[in-house]
Amino acid sequence: MSFVRNGLPAVVTLLIVLAFGMFGARLATVAGYLAVPSAVGLPYGLPGLRVVPLGETGWLLTLTESLAALVMVGVVGWLTARRRGGAVRAFFSGWGAFVLGAVVAGVLRAVVISQIVEAGPGAYAGFLLGAVTAGLLWGGVLGWTAGFAASVSAGAGTTVVRA
Repeated sequence: MSFVRNGLPAVVTLLIVLAFGMFGARLATVAGYLAVPSAVGLPYGLPGLRVVPLGETGWLLTLTESLAALVMVGVVGWLTARRRGGAVRAFFSGWGAFVLGAVVAGVLRAVVISQIVEAGPGAYAGFLLGAVTAGLLWGGVLGWTAGFAASVSAGAGTTVVRA
């Protein structure tokens, strides 16, 4: 069992969060409707792995984004490393791991944002509910990539014998 074969869904997830870190602001600019959740204080997409703050955001938000991105990659890697079964089961396992990783990362981001804006209990619950919803949506839309990587890595160790 090689690390690359077992870690392929995590590598794909890492590439996605790197892309969100580099091109996430451009994506929200080009597709303006993606910025609507940001208008109410929610993250506009998946967490982005960044080195420097974006625009006027501070270091706390940058570190939170990067930590959330790494947590997402870790969740996907951890949940897909011990999968059993065929390629179809691995596909849905990878997709589910990506969705769960997106939800966990969104909740982490929502907690930090709630603390920064000193949200009350109602707003705090709204931030959490919005983060879970956004994580489910983004995970559902992009989770197939990790699922595909999981199914490819599950099928890589099988041998097909044809008569």
